Amino acid sequence: MHPRVTVLATLHVVQGAEKRVGNMHDPMYVALLEKLMISEGVDFIFEEASGLGPTIAEKLAIEKLAFGHYVDIDPARTERPDFGIPPNSSEPHMIGAPPTVAFANWQILDTHLKREELWVRRIRQHAFQSALAIVGLVHLLSFAFRLQAANYSVQAINYANWQRQPQGARRTDANVFAENMRIFDWDE
Repeated sequence: MHPRVTVLATLHVVQGAEKRVGNMHDPMYVALLEKLMISEGVDFIFEEASGLGPTIAEKLAIEKLAFGHYVDIDPARTERPDFGIPPNSSEPHMIGAPPTVAFANWQILDTHLKREELWVRRIRQHAFQSALAIVGLVHLLSFAFRLQAANYSVQAINYANWQRQPQGARRTDANVFAENMRIFDWDE
């Protein structure tokens, strides 16, 4: 039987990476992580944290799993060139003009391909029965298919609490939008 990987795709703002600007504390995300860890028998957590942790998932892994059963699979932007990967995997596209503005992001497919291939190589370096792999929303299906091609049993779930103020949620840095026009960093 092949090891199983549950791919959880979410918004980076809810991952709680301590070195990331713009986080939102979402207690439902924490509840989902805890539920998945139990229901899927998770014994290892991999995460696209881009060197910005520790994250909520990393702290849960330290608390609930064996030592060393958490890996940030995505190199920090400054380290990506060491792997032949450009530092940025998206390009913001502003819609409108200040003060009424929104952003879309062009996704650089070749960069995402290289990152996801590196993630699979890093996952292959570890033994597990049932892992949780947390990634940004843009990676859900492409990364799940890469894992299937690498002979893992894969299931996928996405979580995006799109409400501006989810019940119990709070911004961890309330003035971030006034200072930083990037509302959703789809892929760091």
